[in-house]
Amino acid sequence: MIEQGFTVSGEGPVIIFLHSSLSSSKQWIRLANKLCDTYTCINIDLLGYGKADVVNDPSNFNFNVETLRIKNIVNSIAPNEKFHLVGHSCGGAIALKIAVEEPNNILSLTLFEPVAFHLLAQSTDENHNRLALNVKEFSENIGSMNNKKGAESFIDFWNGKGFYSSLPSKIQSTMANDIEKVKLDFIGILNESYNFEALRNIHCPCLILLGKYSQEVSQVLSQAIVDSLTFVEFKSVKSGHMAPISHPSVVEPAIYSFIKNI
Repeated sequence: MIEQGFTVSGEGPVIIFLHSSLSSSKQWIRLANKLCDTYTCINIDLLGYGKADVVNDPSNFNFNVETLRIKNIVNSIAPNEKFHLVGHSCGGAIALKIAVEEPNNILSLTLFEPVAFHLLAQSTDENHNRLALNVKEFSENIGSMNNKKGAESFIDFWNGKGFYSSLPSKIQSTMANDIEKVKLDFIGILNESYNFEALRNIHCPCLILLGKYSQEVSQVLSQAIVDSLTFVEFKSVKSGHMAPISHPSVVEPAIYSFIKNI
């Protein structure tokens, strides 16, 4: 089966770009265009977004389904090559999973607020556990809502109350249609089992980016991930969780410089 939902540009060492929920690979196209002079840039739509296929069997979905597809795409383009990984939010959580499972194949790891919320539940820290329970409750609430209300709740959580209602109706409709995959994204996130200790096996250079104005759960989780990595840079930018989309002029130069200097 030939996979669909990805674009390839440039030639050189491979960079894989993974986007957030309710987005698509287009969110990283500007950065890929700046790097493709010396890198092979693979921009991938996660399942259910952009031009990717929908999830065939939602009842058996987990992040192994996502990572297997990503690995198949990469192997079809650059078999047996190591690669750089860039991920945001849900895409960051998937990138982190790949790095945990294949640490020897990763040239560098760049994450903007990876939502690997399951790590908080695995922790012995009481504050981590409190935040993990909040996320679980939030995901269950979205799962019980109709698509429009679910999309509104999800979007407003990350962008501020009233943000969803301020969007054009066409965009609202698209997001509402895609919220079923967001529900699956939460299932994928919360059913992972590796813990913070597993991150210590990642020995490539890492860059963790955090929005200064992002939600507490992202602030705490990002710091905990930084504390668990060995070779890591940590940068805060004046933005929120959606900065790779809302403030690319702040985020993209930091990623560009990090990868270029490796």
